[in-house]
Amino acid sequence: MDGQPRFSSAVVKLTAVCNLDCSYCYMFNQSDQTFRRVPPLMAPEIAEAFLGRLDEYLGESPGPFSIVLHGGEPTLWPLSSLERFVARIDELRRAHPDIRVNMQTNGLRLNGPLLRVLDDGGVRIGVSLDGPAEYNDRFRVTKGGRGSYARVMAQVEDALASGHGHIINGFLSVANPSIPADTYLDWVESLPIPRVDVLWPIEYNWSNPPWGNLAVEEYIRAPRYGTWMARLFERWVARDNPDVIIRTFYDVVLRTLGSGRHTDSMVNDELGLFVVNTDGAYEYPDYFRAHRDGGSRTRHSLESSTIAGLADDPGFSYCLRLGSHLPTECVTCPHVSMCGGGFLPGRFGEEAIPTRRSVLCFDHYHFFASVRRYLDRAGLPGWPVLTPSGRSAPAEIAS
Repeated sequence: MDGQPRFSSAVVKLTAVCNLDCSYCYMFNQSDQTFRRVPPLMAPEIAEAFLGRLDEYLGESPGPFSIVLHGGEPTLWPLSSLERFVARIDELRRAHPDIRVNMQTNGLRLNGPLLRVLDDGGVRIGVSLDGPAEYNDRFRVTKGGRGSYARVMAQVEDALASGHGHIINGFLSVANPSIPADTYLDWVESLPIPRVDVLWPIEYNWSNPPWGNLAVEEYIRAPRYGTWMARLFERWVARDNPDVIIRTFYDVVLRTLGSGRHTDSMVNDELGLFVVNTDGAYEYPDYFRAHRDGGSRTRHSLESSTIAGLADDPGFSYCLRLGSHLPTECVTCPHVSMCGGGFLPGRFGEEAIPTRRSVLCFDHYHFFASVRRYLDRAGLPGWPVLTPSGRSAPAEIAS
């Protein structure tokens, strides 16, 4: 398998239930209704079957592998099941030492017993929060419609006080242009762990563009998310606070300066990720579920298919070789090596497998151009202004 794209990450959905009711949630409050058709909790034997398949795969294709414990809300999985699962992963590390485990949680259940299990198993966690309380609580609400911010932060503070703060990697935050950039940075600086990753919104695609009722030409002049990200970057640089880590910005700068690093929303030459749902089914990345009901489902399951065998599936093959499916509109773009077609969920329309550039193209372009201008002013080398073909950006986004 040398030289072939390989799977390097799995999202394991321990639950298909949640104790929050976030308005933008792609699992429960958008088109996909898969959660209604799968068990609310993954059975322990299915979790064990996944680890058996992973052991088999890493024996054939050794290398780093990341397991992301997810949901729904993964902390709603029975603690006894979680304890056995992470202990079994620890056993696997004897043969495959490059296995990393993370959990993405809403942070409402970071109690002592859970934290001890995660700590003992070498599991690191990310906590989802969407900015200061008044903004977070507009979207991230309980089933009864109450804000979650205060409860989450109380749990984080308790984790720190109990000596488990080192397992918290930081916070995940969806971009929200209604938050003034300085207000957002004030919030990050106030966090007990001032590390955040700002995510592009997942809900936009060619059937639901970010410009809504505006004419696209008007949106191009001031793309809402790209303008906000650029402003946030400029203010972050101006503050020059080394304690504030915004991973999105570090990734862009490092990539610009020649790093080979890439993430799900940058470069887009390879996405070696699969999902295991609570019923033991292999699924495409969650980006596929955001645009239509059942968009992530496949015919494969832990029982019927090996992990290596997934590479022959059209959807997984597409993800593993994203760089071979560059949208034609992107070939001449000066940011193609950074963007690679854009954040994947935004590339969908009605089709099952996307072929277009991201509907957030104008936002990406504005943001990347702003970063490049900053690096040029700072006298640092940026990526080439022109593509290898020597042509400049498409006229519609060159201004």
